[in-house]
Amino acid sequence: MTAPKLLAAEERAQQVAKAMLPLLTAEFIRRPEPRPLSPQEQEIMVACGDVGRAIDRLDGATFASPGAERQARKALELAARHLRKLIDLREAKHARK
Repeated sequence: MTAPKLLAAEERAQQVAKAMLPLLTAEFIRRPEPRPLSPQEQEIMVACGDVGRAIDRLDGATFASPGAERQARKALELAARHLRKLIDLREAKHARK
């Protein structure tokens, strides 16, 4: 009598394991949540985007009038300087003494 109960228990265990396999697999391959950016890091990311857009404007203005190229170059310089300032401020805060 114990043999049929043992077989029934093994079959039930296999069913439970089969049902849990997708859940366990998803848990094992789940990626960790990225940590939220600090306000300083968000500012830096925005400044990086500004530099990228300024580069695009300069590329587009290369074959336009000389005035457009000059303005685009100045905009790129300003965006790059702003980004450098933000990075310098962040590095100064985290500098080892």
